[in-house]
Amino acid sequence: MEFDKLPSKPIVKSMSSAQAEWDQWLASNLFEYFRDADGLDWRVAMNFEQLPGKVDARASRWITTLEITANVHASRLVETGTMDAVQDERLILLAGDKLIPLRMKKLQYEATGEKEMRDILSRVLPELRENFRKTSLHEVKKALFGRWIDGLTLFGGGMAHGDLMPNSAASRHDF
Repeated sequence: MEFDKLPSKPIVKSMSSAQAEWDQWLASNLFEYFRDADGLDWRVAMNFEQLPGKVDARASRWITTLEITANVHASRLVETGTMDAVQDERLILLAGDKLIPLRMKKLQYEATGEKEMRDILSRVLPELRENFRKTSLHEVKKALFGRWIDGLTLFGGGMAHGDLMPNSAASRHDF
């Protein structure tokens, strides 16, 4: 064995450099944002983990989690046809001028190496973007909006009225 000879490439890259490389790849391929069929823009965030293999701890596996989110005002949901200004007036009033966080279920992919993960994502991301582009997500967005309103008004927290913060002294009753 020759110990004086250095490996031709790094065995394990640092997670920060791998993340920076992925971020650059995403930006250059315009995968940071998707526009749905209704005209709403969604942000795509990717989180990468390199973990030991399940069978062989010396091997590695890559896990990528996609988070697809949109922060919108109720007026934007009306503009894109998700909400109806008349039929959904009560919900729109409850939301007020707050940003509504719409969060899709996280998608997770696993690969045995960086190249395999890049191959998976280079196939999955264009398909996902195309599905967003051709599919109306009215029902999904209404459900996400409804869950947000439920959380806002849960147990009479008062947040839906815009006058109280969730943990402020005015929203607690000290007896």
